[in-house]
Amino acid sequence: MSFALVMPAAGSGIRLGADLPKALIEISGKPLFVHAALPFLQFESCAEAVMAVPQSEIERFRQEAEKHLGAGRVRVVGGGKTRQDSVFNALRSLNAKVDAVLIHDAARPMIQRNLIQRVRDALTGDTAAVVPGLPVADTLKRVQESDSTILNTVERCGLMAVQTPQAIRFDTAFESHTLAAQAGFQGTDDVSLIEHFHLGRIRYVTGDVRNFKITTSDDLTLAREILRHA
Repeated sequence: MSFALVMPAAGSGIRLGADLPKALIEISGKPLFVHAALPFLQFESCAEAVMAVPQSEIERFRQEAEKHLGAGRVRVVGGGKTRQDSVFNALRSLNAKVDAVLIHDAARPMIQRNLIQRVRDALTGDTAAVVPGLPVADTLKRVQESDSTILNTVERCGLMAVQTPQAIRFDTAFESHTLAAQAGFQGTDDVSLIEHFHLGRIRYVTGDVRNFKITTSDDLTLAREILRHA
C-alpha cells in the first residue's frame, strides 16, 4: 500500500519558551520535524512527504529539510489558521497518487518504525482509518474550571488516548476535510472528521508510550534524554 506522509508543523514554540516554531526546536542537533519524518521516509511505500508550516517560515523549513533529509525528500507548504486547515492544505498539495495518507504530528519525534508499520498494515478491508492509542490509566474527573471544583468521576473503561500517525485512505481523508471545510466543523483530530460525517469504520492499534507529543518544557527535556540515549 502506497502512502504519503502529511505532517502538520505550524505550531508555535511559545509554551516551550522558544521564539521559533516548535517543529524547528532542536534535539541532538536536528529539528523536531526531522526526527519525526525520518522513520516514514525509510519506507519504500512512502511515495511523497508534505509538511505544512507557518507561512512566514516556509523558506527556513525548506532549508532545514534539505540540510537534514536531502533535497526533494519533504515538500514544504504553508499551513492554515488551525491544525485542521494545515492538514487540508497539505492534502490538496499532494502530487502522487497514493492509497493512503499517514498524518503525523511534527511534535512527536520519538515515533518508531514498528508503530508506523502496524498502523499502515491495519488499514485493510472495509477500514477507513487506523489510529494508535493507549488505554487511559489515570482516574478521570469532570471539573468546573471556574472555581476548581470536581464534579464527578468519568468511567475510563473503553476510553483511549490516541496518538499519531493516523492512517486514512486518501479518498476518505480528502472527502472528510472537504466536508468539514464546507460545514465549518472543527475536529480534535483527523479521524474525528470521519466520525462526524460517518464516512467509515475506524480501528485502533496499540500505541507507544514513547510517542508522546511535546507540549511543555518538561516534555522537551524528557524527549532530549530519550533521544540522547537512543
